[in-house]
Amino acid sequence: QQFLGTLHRSGLVVAGVAGQGHQLRKRRDERKRKQMLGAVSNVLCIRFKGFDPERLLNRMYPYFRWIFSPWMMALSCMLMLSALTLVVVEFDVFRSKLPDFYQFFSIHNAFLLALVLGVTKVVHEFGHGLTCKHYGGECHEMGVMILVLTPCLYCNVSDSWLLPSKWQRAAIGAAGIYVEVLLASICTFLWWFSQPGQLFNNLCLNVMFISSVSTIIFNANPLLRYDGYYILSDVTEIPNLRQKATSILSRKLGQLCLGLEPPDDPFLPQRNQAFFALYSVAAALYRWVVVFSICWFLYKLFQSYNLEIIGQCMVAAALWGLFIVPLYKLGKFFYVPGRIDQVKKPRFYTSLGVLAAALLLFFFLPLPHSVICPLEIQARDAHPVYVEVSGELAAIDVKPGQRVTSGQPLAQLENIDLSLEVARLEGSVKEYEARLKSLMQQSFRDRHVAAQLPQVQEALKTVRDQLEQKIADRRRLRLVAPAAGMVLPPTLTPPRDRSDENLPPWSGTPLEPENLGAYLEQGVLFCQVGDPTKLEAVLVVDQADRNLIQRGQRTKIKLEGFSETTIDGEIQEIAESELKVTPRRLATPHGGEVPTKTDPKTGVETPMSTSYQARVPIDDPQGHYPLGLRGQARVYTRWISLGARLWRLISHTFNFQL
Repeated sequence: QQFLGTLHRSGLVVAGVAGQGHQLRKRRDERKRKQMLGAVSNVLCIRFKGFDPERLLNRMYPYFRWIFSPWMMALSCMLMLSALTLVVVEFDVFRSKLPDFYQFFSIHNAFLLALVLGVTKVVHEFGHGLTCKHYGGECHEMGVMILVLTPCLYCNVSDSWLLPSKWQRAAIGAAGIYVEVLLASICTFLWWFSQPGQLFNNLCLNVMFISSVSTIIFNANPLLRYDGYYILSDVTEIPNLRQKATSILSRKLGQLCLGLEPPDDPFLPQRNQAFFALYSVAAALYRWVVVFSICWFLYKLFQSYNLEIIGQCMVAAALWGLFIVPLYKLGKFFYVPGRIDQVKKPRFYTSLGVLAAALLLFFFLPLPHSVICPLEIQARDAHPVYVEVSGELAAIDVKPGQRVTSGQPLAQLENIDLSLEVARLEGSVKEYEARLKSLMQQSFRDRHVAAQLPQVQEALKTVRDQLEQKIADRRRLRLVAPAAGMVLPPTLTPPRDRSDENLPPWSGTPLEPENLGAYLEQGVLFCQVGDPTKLEAVLVVDQADRNLIQRGQRTKIKLEGFSETTIDGEIQEIAESELKVTPRRLATPHGGEVPTKTDPKTGVETPMSTSYQARVPIDDPQGHYPLGLRGQARVYTRWISLGARLWRLISHTFNFQL
């Protein structure tokens, strides 16, 4: 009777009695309602039925039959292995050629990334269909799928279950992965040897990412219901693997927590049921991680267009599918008449108490907490010497490490334009003085001439003020020590492309003799004067962690090149105002960890998110740590519960504020 009821609900049998029309209509409405709820709860992957591709695949197969030949399979495997070997052997070069995270996922690359995703998925699905044809199967459904807001194709090859060989079925499931990895291997070589920054180079990089990383994370992973899942299902010869694993988990939980005695189900695996239960838990957790990551990416994408509300709506829909739908199914489970009476009260109350205790511990038990901040080593209490007036470096009077006194000359700059302007203004002053003298002599005889005196006097005063300002600027071309101490070099500046410079560029530090004659712009740090044994770590703290960090908190510092050394310290000072200019070496374009955006007018790099600076004093009597050294600091903050950490992560990621 239960079996017949299942067939009737599935539409496989129809009773020949009165009232069936009402039942069929009710079944149709229920199916539509479930489809609509499924689309709302799974906005990241929506399918639309399309056409029957059988005739198209029959026409295509003769032209692509050679792909399935043994020699082609061997050649493809050799190509994949060669690409992998290239990346592994030249990994340092490979990593240096890659763009940073924010540059790759920028708005400028988003369109190209979506285009590549759509095209590669079309090739992926045709790989499934043609492989199905190769082994004698049929494919009668191909449609459009909106995958992470990108239109793609999907190919239904469920008829492959009619094939007797499980290895042929697994090969059909793996065909899409095979095609994408082959594309990634080809594009690896094309990207490696093409000109960086060009459209073709960026296109190959996007194909590499979509066809390798995303394939491993999504398609090849058996925890998601994509190719890897169906391959595992084919190899183990267990159809509906996930449903059966979920059923086993629910039966185990019902028996353990509620004391329910599950009826025998001959269709469920009888061996290794613990493995299936663990698989169901792992699949659910991995799905949460993937959905949360995709929602974070989409939210950041919409945030750049000031459309955060769209991202928040998509997050809400995804959370509906992850939390509300399972709770609804749990309610339906208990709504079954007689189900409550089957529950053993001691088991139920014990489970309820354990759950309540776990929730209390999760939300209210404080645990040790720390945050990681990027840092740069700077001189403590040192006096910076900046270039106040742009000019060419004509002379360097000191060397790094040299002791100087207050007011001692450090360097001399020259500015030809400034010298010419001073000469012009001096000539103008003499001209106005001569004119004023002449007018004063004529004013005794002509009253109209006397009326011009105030105007000329005002012009003379203006020109003299300008001359004094320019002379003061010329004096500032002489850089002097602001205090007594040791000359400390600034952070190294990497070489710049000379082809785009009208003025002589420079690299390293301005104190190097090779930079004589180079043009130093206003605001360039020439050097610092201070004590080299007194250093400080300048931390960049994100706004999300600002309220957690306080003065006196303990820190552990790791510096680049000193991996075996840990420096203990404590927070001495936290800036009240936000950071306006990111330290050059900490910015992502220069190998740092602070995402920045460049002002097109000034060229200044500012943090993408609101950040603050904190300072940790460091004593270095042996002089081991050079200025400008990068590193990370672990700051031990106040204790926080796991629930508070989860809420901070969600609220700061998606800007949900109460």
